[in-house]
Amino acid sequence: MENQLITGKRASSNFFRKLGTQLDLEKGLYKNYERVLGITLGSWKKLPKFDYILLFKTLYVKCEGCDAEDFENEKDSVYQLSLVYNTNRRLIIHESNVIEEILTLAEKLKLFYNRKIKDAATDRRHPKWIN
Repeated sequence: MENQLITGKRASSNFFRKLGTQLDLEKGLYKNYERVLGITLGSWKKLPKFDYILLFKTLYVKCEGCDAEDFENEKDSVYQLSLVYNTNRRLIIHESNVIEEILTLAEKLKLFYNRKIKDAATDRRHPKWIN
């Protein structure tokens, strides 16, 4: 694999403040980072032994006025790529409005770690395993 460092971003990032997660595939480390005005904060930790890769769709902004149609029509929704460990704990790697971006990164992680991908993003009521 040509690039052993993966940098994921969070949807809450903006021009001045970038949030995300970096994975060092070769060393088995991850870092949740925050970059403000060019200064990066965050420390490397050992990647937990994870069970599978999860694709998930969530509302980025929690609002009382949002209804189920807003969620289904992707008006305010964001796709997340997470590593699931300890049965239900999630380490969010990347967030995007573009599902193809999430799928591409999930496939890269699947190949490197030899883990299954669970797709709960395309149909949240009926998640399925991707081979």
